[in-house]
Amino acid sequence: MSIASDIRTYADTAVSQGKQVLDQAQAQLNDVTGQANELYGKTKENVSEIATKATTAVNDLRASAEKAVNLDAIKTAVEPYISQVKGYTHTVTDKAEALLEGVKSDKRVAKLVDAAGVVVETVQDRVVKPVQSVTGRAAKSVPVAKPAPKAAAKPAPAKPAATKPAATKPASKPAARKAPAKRTTKS
Repeated sequence: MSIASDIRTYADTAVSQGKQVLDQAQAQLNDVTGQANELYGKTKENVSEIATKATTAVNDLRASAEKAVNLDAIKTAVEPYISQVKGYTHTVTDKAEALLEGVKSDKRVAKLVDAAGVVVETVQDRVVKPVQSVTGRAAKSVPVAKPAPKAAAKPAPAKPAATKPAATKPASKPAARKAPAKRTTKS
């Protein structure tokens, strides 16, 4: 045999062995792919089964909770009270506003409200606004009480002069104090 035919024989053998190895690798790959597809299918079934069971459990729980706590019955029972409270709120607000207006008409209270308004305004300007600007928090502005409308300015009636002169005591010396007695010790 010649060298060329030997090389050709070796090459043919190598090619056929390579084909065999490639076929084996392809078969193993097909096996692994089949197993992976089977595992994926089972996992997918398990996940969908678990999701279905969870959804069923949640729905059952919700239904039993709704049966245990009848929300419609509670709403029906509470609604009249809520509307009654709302009615009271309006009534109380109206009465409070009327009372406030009545109190504001009193001169003494009007002066107090005016003074409080000035104080609140000053606190807002000197304390609250600087603090808000430093902290970067802009809070809702606090409404400042508006001064009560003043009645027509009437001159204050002049106080009548005192009919009695002020009683004065004559200057007198304070009473002398008596010194405490000295203790003597006998030996």
